[in-house]
Amino acid sequence: MKFQPWLTVAGIIASTMLINTPRSQASIIPENKPAAVKNNHYAYGAGLELTDKIDRYEQNTSCYDPQTARPTHYQMWINRGIALQHQQRYLESVVCFDRALFLQPASEPAWYRRGIAFSHLKQYSQAAFAYQQAIEIDPQKYTSWYNLGNAYKHIGKYSEAIASHQQAIALNPDFHSAYYQLGKVLEKAGKYPEAIDAYDEAIDLEPEYYPAWYSQANALHKLQRYDEAIAIYQKTLEFKPEQHRAWYNLGNIYFKQKNYDKAIAAYEAAIKLKPDYDLAWNNHGAALEAMQQISKAIRSYNQALQVNPNYDKASINRRRLLMSVSDNTTLSNSNISSTK
Repeated sequence: MKFQPWLTVAGIIASTMLINTPRSQASIIPENKPAAVKNNHYAYGAGLELTDKIDRYEQNTSCYDPQTARPTHYQMWINRGIALQHQQRYLESVVCFDRALFLQPASEPAWYRRGIAFSHLKQYSQAAFAYQQAIEIDPQKYTSWYNLGNAYKHIGKYSEAIASHQQAIALNPDFHSAYYQLGKVLEKAGKYPEAIDAYDEAIDLEPEYYPAWYSQANALHKLQRYDEAIAIYQKTLEFKPEQHRAWYNLGNIYFKQKNYDKAIAAYEAAIKLKPDYDLAWNNHGAALEAMQQISKAIRSYNQALQVNPNYDKASINRRRLLMSVSDNTTLSNSNISSTK
């Protein structure tokens, strides 16, 4: 899509509606989780030294308050918007970027940061549009392509997401996060062998990047390449021993291979890390049941239900096992001779 300056007008109209909305109503689309580096997959880019040097005055200002709507240079509005993003006030930051775009419709940083705001607000179609506008202005910025790929992934446009991540990689072949996210999208598209290759590239660039190891193991697991998956899960746990899901998935593979001792040990490791892990408790019970350790199996099913009373599978497993024990007890008692 070609950059169209007139589209900025629509953004300003939307921003005006937000400006006239009380703060409590304007913030109806908060983030579900506080921003954290390890959970973010948005690239913020580099080279915006001017916009990143924000003083205390800018940090304490607001884009909603009409009394503060005075700057006439677009860069000042961008500075304010970035300050608000640092405070996780993403919705309000959009107002600042719209004000900047009213003054300078071809401001790549304003479009780019607008995309980041909408990404955090989980309004991914809006985010994709903003990143597209930024790319029209500066097609060489690999982080714009990367963020666009992530937005496309969230709205289910997997082909476009793959192409965007590939373009990010073409512009920066050392960008391991782009290979990782490419792998995630390829998995979504059901292209597991290609996803495994993408994770390999990420690992080659960043050998201790455990999410790539873990995701590669999952892809191998889905392809039923169990021995390879086991090795990669174990590698994941070298870097991240507290990854309870890796222990759980490892247990599932051992269970499928009927290696119940190892399955039980893996589930117990997962449960130790996450005591309320209902799935692990259930599967722990199933492995114990397979080894005819009936009383212990029932206790594990009970524990799964204590954590999650609505867990149907654990409830069915426990009921079936209790009925089996009851039937065997009745049969045993009927074979006892009566005393004369």
